[in-house]
Amino acid sequence: MPEKRRRPVAVSRRTVLALTGAVGVGTIAGCLGGDDDDSDLLDQGLETVDVDYNENYEEEMNEAVPGGAVNPYNGEYIFNPYHTSWNPGDAQETSFEYLAVYSTAEGGFVPRVAEGWEHDDETGVTRIEISDEYGWSDGSPITSADFVTALKLSAYLDQGIETYVDPADITTDGDYAFEIKPREEFQDIEEELWLNQWAETLLNVSEAQYGQFIEQFEDAGDDEIEQIQEDIVSFEPEWDQALFSGPFVYVEANEEYADQVPNPEHPIAQDWEFYLRHGQSEDEEGLRAGEVDWRHNDPTLQDLPEKYDSPPVSYSGQSFALLFGPEDEFISDDPRVRQALAHAVDFDTLVAEVAPDTPSDPYSCGIDAGYVEFFVEESVLEAMTNYIPENHDRATELLEDAGFTQEGGEWHTPDGDRWELNFPVGDWFQASSEMIYNNLEEFGIGVDYYVEEMQTWQSEVEDDSQFDISVHLNYGMARDYHAHADLQEELFGSTRGAVSERELFGNEVEVPEIGNPDGDMITVNFEETLSALATAQNEDEVIEHATRIAWAHNHLQPGMVVYPWSEHYWVNAGEWNFDLESDAWLTSNRITHYFLEHGLEPSS
Repeated sequence: MPEKRRRPVAVSRRTVLALTGAVGVGTIAGCLGGDDDDSDLLDQGLETVDVDYNENYEEEMNEAVPGGAVNPYNGEYIFNPYHTSWNPGDAQETSFEYLAVYSTAEGGFVPRVAEGWEHDDETGVTRIEISDEYGWSDGSPITSADFVTALKLSAYLDQGIETYVDPADITTDGDYAFEIKPREEFQDIEEELWLNQWAETLLNVSEAQYGQFIEQFEDAGDDEIEQIQEDIVSFEPEWDQALFSGPFVYVEANEEYADQVPNPEHPIAQDWEFYLRHGQSEDEEGLRAGEVDWRHNDPTLQDLPEKYDSPPVSYSGQSFALLFGPEDEFISDDPRVRQALAHAVDFDTLVAEVAPDTPSDPYSCGIDAGYVEFFVEESVLEAMTNYIPENHDRATELLEDAGFTQEGGEWHTPDGDRWELNFPVGDWFQASSEMIYNNLEEFGIGVDYYVEEMQTWQSEVEDDSQFDISVHLNYGMARDYHAHADLQEELFGSTRGAVSERELFGNEVEVPEIGNPDGDMITVNFEETLSALATAQNEDEVIEHATRIAWAHNHLQPGMVVYPWSEHYWVNAGEWNFDLESDAWLTSNRITHYFLEHGLEPSS
């Protein structure tokens, strides 16, 4: 792999459980308030955590980041990463620590709690050693059992690692080391893909509070698994009951704001002298009040340092996606119809209106555009169809080739019926979906368009693919820094896999020869090529297999990724110094404590 690479934010959390229906969407997005159902687990020892902090912090400490709306007062956010009220934004990136993080400056993983790891080529076992200097916010030490708990839960809750690792093969080796052994079929797993399964583990669960679930899973019969999963989703530690592993800990939450102070048990943060106040100076209000001088990647602000003119990581892990469902037989059976729909939408204008100054993905090939060039041959990328610009001529040509006819400006199916599409969408995306609806109506395609509450959309529409087209965040992309993870999710993911769930095409497909859209048809077997990609032992093999699948995806699944959301970080530049020569800002996630660790301090 190249020496310097870009890594997206690892905020990708798929539906934890299909069985939870509406609960699942909150677990994906972390932005919805869930029902305040009582849970028996609230009676299982959740008490207020005693934190040893400076109670006079407002008088003696500087406010570092005028915050966002992450205020957990009165249970607005529950500090359980599997709960509907979990918020994965600022609360996650300031409150919890990583095993390691991917540094785009160094082109590899940088240890945080981890001190290092060794991999046995013969057995496949990786042994990870962790530091003994990190502690939870209540003063108890962070140990290997905590990381084993986090990784096992990821496997038991179907978050991706279970594809490569049996949870029984994630084990402690003393208090400050643990071992992970890949499944037998992945014993020769490609190194970068293997690291991405566990290296950037965020320690947002503790063995003390969540170990009970691991014990239940290990003792459960097949008929008991779903109940344990439901119990986990219902677990409800609040801001003053949760244990925090990261640089900040909540010490106050009220109707107006919530405060975080440096975690006295964190080896870096314990020497800091500032706090974070969430809920005031938010967004444009903060700018108008003069309390915030600039925010990352906002071209409307003046005097932004040159190196911040564009985001260091193109994609933040949340990509807006046009989805094709299996309900309409013509969409499901013919890639030309899917291509025509993508060409009929003016994505350029949509992005300019809804997410100004963020880039579009010109490739639509199943691999995040932020790093696709590291996995796909350049000549093949150049030959791929770009579905982003509106192209009515090409859309017309494709539909006519597929047997459609246009009469009086209206499109009719090969059967002679007026073509009308079912277009339900969740309420997060009303503005963008309305633009798509208008584009299709203008082009002559009938659309039954309606907006639903997101939780309803999730449980009644997406889970069963009850749509012809729709839009949603696409968590398949930017999930891990590897082509295999992206493509596996796109094709065979449990939520909306194009092959396994929506059955838009089969495992073995015919597409034009690679790099030549007008060439003879060739056959691509997705499962075989994905398996070869997962165990490829050199860069050339990785590129060969990833290129083959990406090319097929571009032909079969057009217009998937439309644009990313850029991360915004607020800093009062007038009152704080920051070393602009530091590459800390390039680190994956651009977490608050990386800014702070690398020279951000009061100017006076």
